[in-house]
Amino acid sequence: MNSSRFQDAFDAASSQCELLTREEARRFIENGYVVVKNAFDKRLAREVCEGAWEELRNDHAIEENDPTTWCKPFHGHRGMNGYVRLRGPARSIRLEKEQPIAFQGQLDVIGGRQRLPDHGAKLAWGCGAIGNLGVLNGPRWQPPSPIQPGWHKDGWHFRHFLNSPEQGLLTVPIYSDILPRSGGTFIAPDSLGPVARLLAENPQGLHPDSVQGAGYLIPGMIQQCHRFEELTGEAGDMAVIHPFMLHRVSQNPTTRPRFIANMAVVLQSPMQFHRRDGDAYSLVELAVLHALNRSEFEFNPSREPLAVRPGPFRKRKEMMEQRKLLREEMAGFARNGVVTPEWGEKVGYQSNRNFAPN
Repeated sequence: MNSSRFQDAFDAASSQCELLTREEARRFIENGYVVVKNAFDKRLAREVCEGAWEELRNDHAIEENDPTTWCKPFHGHRGMNGYVRLRGPARSIRLEKEQPIAFQGQLDVIGGRQRLPDHGAKLAWGCGAIGNLGVLNGPRWQPPSPIQPGWHKDGWHFRHFLNSPEQGLLTVPIYSDILPRSGGTFIAPDSLGPVARLLAENPQGLHPDSVQGAGYLIPGMIQQCHRFEELTGEAGDMAVIHPFMLHRVSQNPTTRPRFIANMAVVLQSPMQFHRRDGDAYSLVELAVLHALNRSEFEFNPSREPLAVRPGPFRKRKEMMEQRKLLREEMAGFARNGVVTPEWGEKVGYQSNRNFAPN
């Protein structure tokens, strides 16, 4: 890396931030995330939580004041009682007008409103929530570590490239206070390196099923990580997280329910890692270059983008087609020596070990 050139690029990017401090900008590049305190109105947080409890009561017979009713399995997350995705009321919150701090915090990280479709006019949150209610007398809390199920990279609907615009940022509004060991999302801050290197080395892109919750590529990346944290914060805070961050749900053994959301920010155009003529990098782009130990990197995808229906919503024909594409990819990686570690399959990940040459 040309450290002087990278420093100049950081100076240019951080000088355009209107909300984040220079230290927060550097922290995002080095750690892959930053928590913006008091990013949105606490009244909105209460409204979302109240709507979540109403939906839980009406649809699942769960009572807010009776933790004995919380320990239930919910569709879409096997083996994790108390973890639930809630629709919320049909309301759209336009951030630019209604929550300007949350709006600006995201702009600072992605490089400004010009990097968004319609200059960010349609950047909005719904009122749905992801609940981690807590399970009385359930499994004891375990700290985050590599050999755990469920680590993944977000983006189940598109082929993943180093410069993919479909998920330019992962935004997590925190709707309820999250104390340590209370169901906060586990993150691996040093996972940007393994993810960025794999994507840079594979300009043909990765099938989304390869990096989702049971993806065969995840064990090989997460076992390269040594830093693990749990996401904590207060209602009204917002975590802005790099799209390459590997993360997973954690067990909540308490009676402190956790409510957050998970919002993907779509970019106007693909990320760039070889900018010129005073065109400033975004902090997201600089984090990739930092992870690659490069001051610039010219990336050219060798395949076209691919929109994919997320796995749970595929019809049988589409399911078979995508499975075929995934198996072809798995075999290709195995031939090139990229093989799922043996422990991966034992804890629930897919594996391409059977494709490896003898």
